[in-house]
Amino acid sequence: MNQDTKKTNESSLESSTESEKTTNTAEKSSKEGSQGTGFWSTVQSVLGAMFGVQTEQQREKDFEKGSAVQFIVGGIIFVVVFILTILYFVNSALESSGAG
Repeated sequence: MNQDTKKTNESSLESSTESEKTTNTAEKSSKEGSQGTGFWSTVQSVLGAMFGVQTEQQREKDFEKGSAVQFIVGGIIFVVVFILTILYFVNSALESSGAG
């Protein structure tokens, strides 16, 4: 009878350990799934979209995990920096040619 109790305790211990492993795996995958895109991923997506080289896989990931606000803000910042860079180079070219 003592051996039967021992076997029962061992089997219940094994099943509880397996259920803990399953729970931990499920928690990790839910944390990864709920996480949004990071800063560099957003920058990469905005630059890829601006230059028209965004992959389909990256676009799908952006729509699933990303927030529209972060892409809109990133796009606005990129456009402003792009325009200021163009203005700087145009003004520099005009000054060096003596027209400005």
